[in-house]
Amino acid sequence: MKFSVSTLAFPSLKAEEAVSASAKIGFDGVDIRTKEDGHTYVDAAKDHRRKLLDLVRSLGIDFYGIYSYLGAGMASTEDSLTKSDLRKLKAHIDLAVDLEANHVRIFDGENERAENNMERFIESCKAACLEAIDKGVDIGIETHGNLAWDGESCRRIIEETGSESLKIIFDPVNMYYHGLNPVVEAEKIEQDILSVQFKDFIKYNHETRYVLLGDGQAPISQIINFLRKEKFDGYIVVEYEKWWHPELPDPLVGLPHELNYLNRSFEQA
Repeated sequence: MKFSVSTLAFPSLKAEEAVSASAKIGFDGVDIRTKEDGHTYVDAAKDHRRKLLDLVRSLGIDFYGIYSYLGAGMASTEDSLTKSDLRKLKAHIDLAVDLEANHVRIFDGENERAENNMERFIESCKAACLEAIDKGVDIGIETHGNLAWDGESCRRIIEETGSESLKIIFDPVNMYYHGLNPVVEAEKIEQDILSVQFKDFIKYNHETRYVLLGDGQAPISQIINFLRKEKFDGYIVVEYEKWWHPELPDPLVGLPHELNYLNRSFEQA
């Protein structure tokens, strides 16, 4: 089992500092937040990319994922938005190549759960995968949106896109949060799961507070038992969203707990 961490955990650190902290804590990889205000972006110079790659190599870890915020435009009725998202996605694929990352993460956003939106999204996925497979990079759709929201919708997108480069980034806690049984949904897509994200939360009186793994309501043990039973050998990603949830402990305190918790849980499952 290998573990990665999203740099959402490090809102106050520069990219180099976030990578170094991740390696020191013991992670095998980093999912680097790629946005204008993130830890890197597609406008990063070649020299900067080379320095980041040299750093992860020297630390013995890797850039597992390019954590983009693309995808919503891929279902848009406006051709200009769709073309813009696909153009940006191509640039993210090139960034993944330069950083030797495994995949580019996308999500479909809050598009209406309608047939025409699903059809447009699938057509966009086909176009994106032609570029990705040529570059040896996967496209990972996170189960965090209105189109790729459950096992059946993910199964449809995968099958109708028809590309080996399209995979699922499984966010079981997000599914549970929205009333689904994540184990039941995972059974429908298990062969196409690229990585599994973990976080935990407490929901009370319509308020949600994110907490350390094991301290909340998410069915973490059931999910781990399923992954063990199915002999899942992909990456486990700690989605420690300090960027959005300042109530979480400092990452240098919280992340060692998360990694130790997962290591123990997978060993004991």
